[in-house]
Amino acid sequence: MGSAVFSGNHRFENIRNLLRSSNKNGLVQAVEKLKITQGIEERDCCVETLIQGLTKEDCDSEEAAESLVDDVLYNQLREMLQDDRYNQTNVAQLVAELAKAESLREPFVEQNFVPLLLTLLETNDVAMATQACRALGNICYENDIGRNAVDSLDGVSELLELLKCQLTNEDKDADRLRVIACGFLLNLTNTHEIIQEKAVEIGALELLDQYLETHYIEDKLCNMVLHCVGSLADSEFGKEKVGQTNVAKTLVKVLLSEKGSGNQEAILELMATLAESDDVKDQLAATSLPDHMVRLIQSTNGLSDSSSQHKEKLASDLLVLLLTGDRSMDILYGKGEGPVFLESVKWLLSDSEHLQIAGALAVGNFARSDEHCVQLVSEGIVDKLITLLQQQNKKDSNITLQHAVLSALRNLAIPSVNKPNLVKMGVMDTVLSLTATDVSAVIFKLLGVLRMLVDGQEEAAKTLGTDKDFMNKLVDWCNVEEHAGVKGEATRLLAWLIKNSRSTDVMKMLVRAGGIPHLVTMVSSEHIVMQNEALVALTLMASTVLDACLVSLRECEAVETIGDVLKDKRTLPEILCNCLTLTKYICSNDSLREDALSAGILETAKHLALSEDTKVKDAATALVTVLEQPLVER
Repeated sequence: MGSAVFSGNHRFENIRNLLRSSNKNGLVQAVEKLKITQGIEERDCCVETLIQGLTKEDCDSEEAAESLVDDVLYNQLREMLQDDRYNQTNVAQLVAELAKAESLREPFVEQNFVPLLLTLLETNDVAMATQACRALGNICYENDIGRNAVDSLDGVSELLELLKCQLTNEDKDADRLRVIACGFLLNLTNTHEIIQEKAVEIGALELLDQYLETHYIEDKLCNMVLHCVGSLADSEFGKEKVGQTNVAKTLVKVLLSEKGSGNQEAILELMATLAESDDVKDQLAATSLPDHMVRLIQSTNGLSDSSSQHKEKLASDLLVLLLTGDRSMDILYGKGEGPVFLESVKWLLSDSEHLQIAGALAVGNFARSDEHCVQLVSEGIVDKLITLLQQQNKKDSNITLQHAVLSALRNLAIPSVNKPNLVKMGVMDTVLSLTATDVSAVIFKLLGVLRMLVDGQEEAAKTLGTDKDFMNKLVDWCNVEEHAGVKGEATRLLAWLIKNSRSTDVMKMLVRAGGIPHLVTMVSSEHIVMQNEALVALTLMASTVLDACLVSLRECEAVETIGDVLKDKRTLPEILCNCLTLTKYICSNDSLREDALSAGILETAKHLALSEDTKVKDAATALVTVLEQPLVER
């Protein structure tokens, strides 16, 4: 909160001259004089002297305040606030100056100044209300004890009522009161979720929206209102409520106004915070804001000064954020003709790395629809992404850009019709050229791209699965404990290579690379999809190249792992069926059959053969038959 210099009655010049002989001595003398004097004008003179002394540029106000205040002064100031209407404004201002000292904020609460200051908010006196707001705002600054005291006395409602009354007040000092009152609201709610929610519930957002509509040409007030909205939207509750008001649309109106440029960066930063809500994303996408952001980015194109670069970043980041919402993304895509979409494609060819990243992120977000993905690939977007990746295949590569491009390629590779086209375009080869990286975030994304590319693509899966160097690296990534994403993607890709290639060459390569233990571990995954993927891959291998797998299966205790899954009462019927089928194939080998019998799987299978689920019952019965056959008959 800013300091205020109050100009009051200028009588008793002899007293003032004495008290101001030196600032420190003058302050001390003023305090002592104030403690003993009873005259209204003399007390006012002392208070004014203290205010002027504390607000001098060369005064260490915090140190001075701490040295001046004691219980006697608290009592005197409290008495003057309560009984001396002539001095209330000045006393409130003095409290405001003293409360700038962090160590005095809690004592002012403990000395019961909060209820007295709140009473002053009900006045029609603009100057008095201004100083009361300053005092309360300073007491509440980074002080939950002060905030809670205000809240306990319904101070939030009192403050909002004051703001309502002052919304259209044309008195000469009302504009300053509006700024100070909004500052008080900010200090009262900032980081305090309970008070934030209370303020929102009783209409603070709607009132601040009115302030923006009415006073957007006043830079200081507009800026303070923006901070208040940001504070109230700090909680999930606040963000949700913003989407139910017109605040977002009003912000766009202010931004596009002739006077809005003064707060352009603050508005864009606030919009980015508010746009974490899908409702706000949708609102903003439906306004002229996106087109304005495109023009802003175009106007900064080629400019290297920090201000232009910052605006470019704010604008492009905001547009990318809007694209993370489903409806807002569709609006901005505009069936492939939207200005934001067309401009974001151009960013891929920009000299600015930040715009390149924004372009890749935008394409990745537009590619969340199969229809969009097919259209994007047909229009040549893949070549631009490949070019960006190829340019980044160097030591000083931009990891964020690599991550963004790979994310876009992964999404584009999801529709089945796109997969063979992306392979033909060289996506797989380009992605493989990045496997030398040691950046986990990039590895995670490139594995995701490769997994999508081999899905349903037999030849691609064979090519990748018989690449010895890649398979060895892939198995190494299965051991990455510090990044669960890399470990999970690597293991899933192993399973997908088996499933999609159904090639004995790929299976044997996986065994030689040491991949079997990772598939077995995956059988116990907490994720049902991953469990199934592992079981399908192992079943294909057990039914095709069991002899090649034998040693690995026994070393990693595959039978015991499968037995644990079968015995677990929480295991779903689908997983049970796949486990039973895998076990049946495994038991075609005598040593593995003996392991199964030792693990008690026969008893488990007999129990499951009584299941009410027909598929589980049939699979279990088939396994029991295999396990009960004498070895000589097999």
